[in-house]
Amino acid sequence: MTLMANRIAVADDHPLILKALHDCLDLTPGFEVVCACANGSALIDALAHTEVDIIVTDFAMGQGDHGVDGFNLLKQLIEHHPKAHVVVISGQMNPGIVARAMNLGVRGFVSKQDELDEVVQACVHVATTTECFYSSTIRTLLNASGAMKKPVHDLTPREMEVVRLYVQGLQLQEIAARVGRSISTVSSQKSTAMDKLGVNKNTDLIRYAYEHGLL
Repeated sequence: MTLMANRIAVADDHPLILKALHDCLDLTPGFEVVCACANGSALIDALAHTEVDIIVTDFAMGQGDHGVDGFNLLKQLIEHHPKAHVVVISGQMNPGIVARAMNLGVRGFVSKQDELDEVVQACVHVATTTECFYSSTIRTLLNASGAMKKPVHDLTPREMEVVRLYVQGLQLQEIAARVGRSISTVSSQKSTAMDKLGVNKNTDLIRYAYEHGLL
């Protein structure tokens, strides 16, 4: 029995990079590139008609397309295509951008300073595991900045949801009603999240959330 390949969309405003991404991934067993786009608007349009499993996109694609770029683009991709795994490639070497992107729901982040094979590794990783992927250059960047000391991506989606609602000012019973879980479950998820993040007090949890863009 032949297994279906993971369908991939790629986007980058540099033609050579776009071609390299397309060819490299399309030649990788288990992957099929079904659309290649030169900007965010083209990517959004293509995905309106094509279902994919993985989206590999540049973070900053200029060319007069700033309305569908950066975090705005990532938010649209994650909101409208929740089943697709988003992998960002970027020349930006800012740990804050990486952290915020991952907090939005991005599954992988690769620097354009890395070898092309890191993009393949990222796609394999997100297709076969539930964990996030950081390329070697990005991991070094985050380690140097201290951002990897207590990585936000260790939290499960439900733990992240509870933390965000709590930091927004909701009480545990209000969160339980909002998410449809018992108060004991919500309380346990909040406690587990605090343990993972290495914070002991509610004030420290709130400070951590603000400093790492969890809101």
